[in-house]
Amino acid sequence: MKKIYYFLLIALTVIVLAFIAEKFFYSNNVPASSSASMEKIVLPGSLSEQLGQNFVIGIDGKILDDKTKKILEKIKPAGIVLYYRNFENPDQLKKLNYELQSFALKTTNHPYFIMIDEEPGGATRLDLFNNVFAFGTPNWAQIEIDIKTIKELGINVDLAPIADFAFDENTFIKDRIPAHNINNLINFNQKFIALLNQNNILATIKHFPGMGVFVDDPHKVVPYASPENSIIDQSIAIFKAGINDGADLVMTCHGVYDDIDPKNPATLSKKITINILRNQINFKGLAITDDLADMPFTIGNNIDLSKATAQAIKAGHNLVMFSHRPENTEIVFDKLLNMVEQDEELKLLVAQNYIKVVSLKNNKLK
Repeated sequence: MKKIYYFLLIALTVIVLAFIAEKFFYSNNVPASSSASMEKIVLPGSLSEQLGQNFVIGIDGKILDDKTKKILEKIKPAGIVLYYRNFENPDQLKKLNYELQSFALKTTNHPYFIMIDEEPGGATRLDLFNNVFAFGTPNWAQIEIDIKTIKELGINVDLAPIADFAFDENTFIKDRIPAHNINNLINFNQKFIALLNQNNILATIKHFPGMGVFVDDPHKVVPYASPENSIIDQSIAIFKAGINDGADLVMTCHGVYDDIDPKNPATLSKKITINILRNQINFKGLAITDDLADMPFTIGNNIDLSKATAQAIKAGHNLVMFSHRPENTEIVFDKLLNMVEQDEELKLLVAQNYIKVVSLKNNKLK
């Protein structure tokens, strides 16, 4: 009987430990579809390499020069976000992206997420999707042609579509929204995401939980709003639809929702990213911050950019984005690496993010 008792005790202990590992290490951090890839992923010994796969950064020019290579080799980021400053013509950009991916495989053993803001009717870096709403309804033939152009240029993540429905008629973002009622917005996003996925481009639905309640532009000041619960619920439902339609990334915003978390913008808020995005609507993909480099959200909050970045990771983000001034990004990276070495919670989250990011790359990047 004693042997049977000890055997049962050992078996129960193994089950409990497995449950704890699942609950606290993998919960809300690894997509169900990625379990096979996870078994092949080995964490690098260097904390710096792990941290790098938490970063998306911008680069300065149109070529991969030695200065840029030095920064990329040091940070070893998960991805590169492209802007006007990186684009001269299609051939130049295609060559740049090819060289970036070759450099990524050499220095990180994984491809980069090559990201761009290219929104039908909204923000653009390549002047695509021009006049696709000229006759009121989407010109899907032209949209599909432009998506294929994005693919041919070597871009594998579009930071679109927008899900910020204009609940306030004075919202700063209303001119970027490709539909004038909620159902049309959901339907447009569904088809746009499908076309991106068909072309092996990851979709990013943004800016969670919805910027259409803010009048002020977060590029200028920190916007605050106290929308009714019914409006928040409608906004969240738009994002949930986009997630169900195949968006692999969700970008949070720098706005403060007083009734949810009056102390933090969504970018830094566990209540928004973990409680709502992860737990309430069960998002399993990558949560990415909006640009941290140039936003005024730290002003008056007694927090520097490296501490804000740590808070964003602790709030549930897998990727932190620094779109501009890579030299400053390098400084933030160094400070954050020092914080990771001293903070066991942050160290665990950085490792989780590394596994999740690499897993998605293994599964989705062609």
